[in-house]
Amino acid sequence: MLRQILVLLALIAVVQLQESRLNHAQLKGLKRLLKNMDSGTFATCKIVFFSTPVTFDEADQNCKNFNIGSGRGEEGNLVTVNDDTKNSDLKLLLDMAYPADAPEQKENKWGPTNWVWAGLRKTKNNRNKKPGPYSAEDWQWADGSNPNEFFKWMKNQPDQRRLKKGKSGCDEKFCYQNQMRINHKGSWDDTYKYRKHPYACDYNGKYILSGDMVTWVKAKAVCEAAGLFLASVRNDKEVEEMKAAATYFLGEADPAWKTWDDNNWIWLGGTDMEEEGVWKWQNGDLVESWAVPWRQKAGKDNAGKGQHALAFSRWGEFDDSFQNKRKRLRPFACQCPGS
Repeated sequence: MLRQILVLLALIAVVQLQESRLNHAQLKGLKRLLKNMDSGTFATCKIVFFSTPVTFDEADQNCKNFNIGSGRGEEGNLVTVNDDTKNSDLKLLLDMAYPADAPEQKENKWGPTNWVWAGLRKTKNNRNKKPGPYSAEDWQWADGSNPNEFFKWMKNQPDQRRLKKGKSGCDEKFCYQNQMRINHKGSWDDTYKYRKHPYACDYNGKYILSGDMVTWVKAKAVCEAAGLFLASVRNDKEVEEMKAAATYFLGEADPAWKTWDDNNWIWLGGTDMEEEGVWKWQNGDLVESWAVPWRQKAGKDNAGKGQHALAFSRWGEFDDSFQNKRKRLRPFACQCPGS
């Protein structure tokens, strides 16, 4: 019996080791996916990160205006960090934008780019002259929940210090530490709303876009290394979401770009490698074109043969192209699981 238990424990240890390796590999893949994001916007399938430092109120309003993927026209919100996965994602995105080992980050751990705004704020007992005992019920996320079961407060935080007008940037009669920020280690701190930090919003979208200019074959491999797959665009809503995501994640299109400039086209997961002219997504579903027209006089022409990769234009058209040609390098979109 003891021997059976030891064998079972050994098997569990092997599975856990394999899972940790998988997670580590996917983490490396995600870092590869997010590199070269010149627009200053980074995303996982749960969070979108904006690298420009702003005040808390500016961050809050910017996230309210960000609702890609909600599908219901609802306001967005500053990120809700209520589990280890989202806390780890946020650490990753902050480090992608402002690497923790950079000299300027090491010199001042309280510097603005060592932190990112999150959506937790104090909604009760927030104008006390002296800090009272900490209560999770005083703090609230956008959905109304409290940080009862999951929290990562730094030691002795939140300390709820109060400032008088004229001190350390306070321009009100009194300033209170009623907002929350997160650092490179994933630790939480309460602070004043006039501070300026990068910020992150909850993301309910289907796509992560990369500005890295690669072949279709390389794009497919990069998505898969991150535990994702090249994206599908299957209806009118997804057309609009992809177009909006391109602007957010890749930046505005340059008017000087000509139609066939590679920056105007995004690799998707469609291919007809198995059977010429029969286009399928990565999951095997047929590529239907009722929502997305093929580029006239170009789409599906297989000019020069070997054009087995699907691309999507910033204005919403499909085109077939070369999947592994060194001169055909484009940005690409990965699909989030379950979408």
